[in-house]
Amino acid sequence: MKKILYSAFILHLFVSCSPTYNDAVSGGEPFIYPDYTDIVIPVNIAPLNFRADGNAELLSVEVKGKTETVTLKCKNGKAIWNERKWRSMLADNQNDTLFYTATIIDSIGRVVRCAPFWQFVSPDSIDSHIAYRLINTGYVLWDKMGIYERSLETFKQKPIIENSSVDVACMNCHSFSAQNPNTMLLHTRKFNGGTTILYDGKLQKFNTKTDISMSAGVYPSWNPNGYIIAMSTNIIGQQFHNDYGKRIYVSDSKSDIVLLNMKTQTLTTCPQLSTKDLENLPAWAPDGRTLYYTSAPQREGDKGYDVGYWYSLLRITYDEATNSWGTADTVLRAKDLGGSITFPKVSPDGRYIAYTFAERGYFTPFNWEADIYLLDLQTMQVSLQPNVNSSCSESNHGWSHSGHWLVVGSKWPDGMFTKPYFAHFDGKGNFSKRFLLPQADPDFYDDFTFNFNNTDFITGEVPTTPIDWRDAIKADPIQVKADPSVDIDGLSGATKKSEK
Repeated sequence: MKKILYSAFILHLFVSCSPTYNDAVSGGEPFIYPDYTDIVIPVNIAPLNFRADGNAELLSVEVKGKTETVTLKCKNGKAIWNERKWRSMLADNQNDTLFYTATIIDSIGRVVRCAPFWQFVSPDSIDSHIAYRLINTGYVLWDKMGIYERSLETFKQKPIIENSSVDVACMNCHSFSAQNPNTMLLHTRKFNGGTTILYDGKLQKFNTKTDISMSAGVYPSWNPNGYIIAMSTNIIGQQFHNDYGKRIYVSDSKSDIVLLNMKTQTLTTCPQLSTKDLENLPAWAPDGRTLYYTSAPQREGDKGYDVGYWYSLLRITYDEATNSWGTADTVLRAKDLGGSITFPKVSPDGRYIAYTFAERGYFTPFNWEADIYLLDLQTMQVSLQPNVNSSCSESNHGWSHSGHWLVVGSKWPDGMFTKPYFAHFDGKGNFSKRFLLPQADPDFYDDFTFNFNNTDFITGEVPTTPIDWRDAIKADPIQVKADPSVDIDGLSGATKKSEK
């Protein structure tokens, strides 16, 4: 393509000698990649470098701010910011708008001065870092993965831990307490199995399987108090397909929810969270007393791909001081919506829940129809959020510490690789148009064949080294204790152990 564009440029020079802006044709807004047109951006984001999309090439870009205009000369067709100048422009135009006017060579060799597009610089800063797992999209290549942190203010990425140092163990479900990088967990499986937790300045591995839980902990959510972790326990199955749109389907034959108290290293649960139904995906509200979760009826036989496999959204209260539970309450009923609710995430102000909605199931990264919806807990109104969705799968989303930003994992535009997108939230139920995680080189995503999985906001760097995690993961696990007041058989729902 570059050769074709270069030839078109030479042809244009031959016909019109040296083109000037006065010769340019007027056009509409340019098609650029990544699409950074008409968006709201945080005042502390890394430079949004881009190129022309399709059979066109950037010549220059004029960026007009409140007091200064900057011209970006586009080497190799890419608009690359000087990082110091970018930070200066954002600081000077906080709560104001940058206007971009691009000049391109179009597909037939004309010099075109495009209509301006804009970027509004929000004074709402974004959390300084994100953490994510990088994993290949092919399941036969799962043995190369890692958990990484990336600065959103620069392009610096570094590993928290790579599985090459722990005998290529599978690692997943990393999680933080209220976006605090000092309080973190992740699971390892297959090799060096256990749950490694950074808590109170210590990094230790635990075995969270007890006789009141059917498995070790799986999908976690930290209570805002920073020491109680809600986790699902699951008997998980996978089905693989030869249909491109249904490459894998994950389902559970059983699942419950338990709580791990890190102060006492004790696991507890209750009959309401250990029923014959499939309780899954816990999510604490910011009050620390309300636990949201999803639940589906247990299926008979092998119906893991049944369209009736729908999850509803429920909640229950918990009082840690008395270790007592309230009554489970259904918030959204799946059959009323005609589909499955999954990955509920409560906004930091407690008013909204962003969740994924799909035709079936709970593990939706491979569901093309999966979209992000918003539930207003004051009005109980549900709304599809078009500015954060696409025609590909959307899942693995999360709120920033302030609640002003949402990160969404999307397989747009290729349908293969999950990438993190960000959108501003106005606190009144509206998201701005999303934008892709910026990279130093706009060509980065063309040949990057890993998925950004389970992207989480964090407010700083994790205060550990990969060697710290390696040593902790390879150590013998500490066995957590079962709450002696709980008389439940973890393998058969709410059946009391004394009744076995």
